[in-house]
Amino acid sequence: MCGIIGIENNNKAAIFVSAGLLTLQHRGEESAGITVSNQNTHTMKTFTAMGLVSRIFSEEINCKKLPGQSAIGHVRYTTSAKSSLINAQPFQINCIHGDLAVAHNGNITNFHQLKNKLLKKGAIFTHTSDTEILLHLIAMTKGNNLKTIIAKAVRKLIGAFSIVILKNNTLIGVKDIHGFRPLVLGKVGKSFILSSETSAVEVLGGKYIRDISPGEIIIIRNGTIIDSFIYGKVDKQTSCIFEQVYFSRPDSIMFGQTIKEARVMMGIYLAKQMKNIKADIVMPVPDTGYFAALGFSRESHILFENGFIRNHYVGRSFIKPSQNLRTITAKLKLRPIKEVVNGKNIILIDDSIVRGTTAKNLISILKKAGAHNIHFALSCPPILSSCYYGIDTPQKKYLIAAMHSIEDIKQYLNVDTLNFLGLENLINACSLNVDNKKIFCDACFTGIYPTKINKCTIS
Repeated sequence: MCGIIGIENNNKAAIFVSAGLLTLQHRGEESAGITVSNQNTHTMKTFTAMGLVSRIFSEEINCKKLPGQSAIGHVRYTTSAKSSLINAQPFQINCIHGDLAVAHNGNITNFHQLKNKLLKKGAIFTHTSDTEILLHLIAMTKGNNLKTIIAKAVRKLIGAFSIVILKNNTLIGVKDIHGFRPLVLGKVGKSFILSSETSAVEVLGGKYIRDISPGEIIIIRNGTIIDSFIYGKVDKQTSCIFEQVYFSRPDSIMFGQTIKEARVMMGIYLAKQMKNIKADIVMPVPDTGYFAALGFSRESHILFENGFIRNHYVGRSFIKPSQNLRTITAKLKLRPIKEVVNGKNIILIDDSIVRGTTAKNLISILKKAGAHNIHFALSCPPILSSCYYGIDTPQKKYLIAAMHSIEDIKQYLNVDTLNFLGLENLINACSLNVDNKKIFCDACFTGIYPTKINKCTIS
């Protein structure tokens, strides 16, 4: 899972992109990068580094070192490829078609097959990320028409990909035929924006126009949409439902509703499922459990309380590259307010449970602070299968719900009850304004994958 953004026809392109990346920081905290195209000098420059956007980019760096009128940016969270500077995006190349840069969110599941074919043709790889595949495919595709070249290249890809491409002053957006990962179109002044989320468009003072459709390529130049077309057959849209559960910002819009509204509805459905459970307070695990807990409180009429204080200078524990870092981050991030939890019967709401170690630590912290009974509720179903489309739900043997019964997990966590939101209720919560509810990928809950999976995938 990563965050991508691009803007064209703007003399402060790098500044706008860096601000957009700050808005998308929750989608990746390991590295960040910006590529800028300068029409005046006919040059393209890329700057990448490890760490948070605020530590990497400043107005001085953007203005003095990255001048230009069009730019793309990327924040990265690793799934299986190496977490290192060599994989920090955007990737930039010079090929027969000129200078190109690419930023990608997703996971190309036929990466290894494509890579082996390209190696036999003499291709040289300098990254371990699947994103590099697209650059090779574009470079090896013959033709003078950019539209045709990119369409031919992406038709060879299988899996999840939302992509922004920069070539001179041209900004291009691509989404896979299933629409796994979000990509939206917006506009600020005379400049078009492509972004992973609507919130980044709005923070820049822009207006959200529409989602990029599954299988769509959009080409933008000099404040004009030059072309927009569907490059491949779209059999069925299967957008990742975990975007609404965990990854996306609450103020972003997806399927005609804010993420906040979807999460509130998750909490309402949870309360209906748990109507026979009594407690003194409903309490969220910050931050993604907040709105589900609020919805639960509204439906159940049980008092909503913030029982944890979050250290906002610590990042998201789920997207850390190792379990040791996730555990340390979780301990630093949340501390209980004893006067809120001491002696209380608590309904504790979080977004999901993957490995179980973070949840166990939080339960232990609450018990030590004096919590009496804890009813643990998750705003999604049990995660039973690995994700091969860009989310770090690891090998099945590391997924606690795949290897243990709900009763065993309850005992492991030391909670009084363990409750998961039903899949049908989750789908309904995430698609209030959608007639066709069959638009989601729920493979992590069901094990039914929308595409053929090669188990040796990489991101």
